[in-house]
Amino acid sequence: MSDEYRYDKLTWPEVNEAVEDEKMVLVPVGATEDHGHHLPLDVDRELVSAICERTARDRDDTLLFPTVDHGYLPHHMDYPGGITIDWETFVKHTIDICVSLAHHGFEKILLVNGHGSNDHLLQQVARQVILQYPDVHCGNLSWWQIEEVREAARTHRDAGPQGSAHAGEMETSMYLALHPDDVRTDELADDVSYPESKHFNNLDLAGETREEESTPVAMMEWWSTVSETGTMGDATEASAEKGEAFLDAAVEGLHSVLDEYRDHPIRDIDDHHARTVEDHEYDPFRPK
Repeated sequence: MSDEYRYDKLTWPEVNEAVEDEKMVLVPVGATEDHGHHLPLDVDRELVSAICERTARDRDDTLLFPTVDHGYLPHHMDYPGGITIDWETFVKHTIDICVSLAHHGFEKILLVNGHGSNDHLLQQVARQVILQYPDVHCGNLSWWQIEEVREAARTHRDAGPQGSAHAGEMETSMYLALHPDDVRTDELADDVSYPESKHFNNLDLAGETREEESTPVAMMEWWSTVSETGTMGDATEASAEKGEAFLDAAVEGLHSVLDEYRDHPIRDIDDHHARTVEDHEYDPFRPK
């Protein structure tokens, strides 16, 4: 049995061994987009990659898939640098990754998202994979949805509104912890130009409570209409120490998720129809 945790470093016989050992597969999903004047374009993939790598390397039941580098961000294309993938292409591409894993025999696939606008599309990916492979679990979450991250935000955050929005205190702190030399610290911004609202777009993703994160109306405007610098939040409050605390919380929480995911039963479908179609008849809702 190989102790290699990186999926793409396995040989094909070792892939078979991993399937026999019922290993789970973590698939980090990132993006390439602007993050203000002070952070590079790779923030969303670097953060999610680090969280997943730190988690997988300490487990013997999990493989780390290479990070999906590019995501869905057409609303950021009014700032230079972003690479946006058409939503349907992105969904189909990610489905194909997961279906390939299912084809090889992996039964537990977890998509871990690092870019806000990928979230709803990855929900669709996970659903479609399960429809194609009813004997496979494919789940998705964004790292800031992890309860331990929310607790860390309550404990360590100093910024006010939008502290965990876009290139603000949380993301900048985490990037400082990972790649301090790549942060333009003389360009840190406090940009809370998007007004707080009871009903529209609270982008403080790791809000102190789940209710704080949610607003009833979702409306993603072009980024230059809601941010002057590309930042949303107060990056001047960031520190590497906070960043390590946020990273540690995300890893701790992801371990907890995987512990439960590993043991979550894959149940047989029980078709309750009085009449079921024959095998030669096409039924798009019949499990394949």
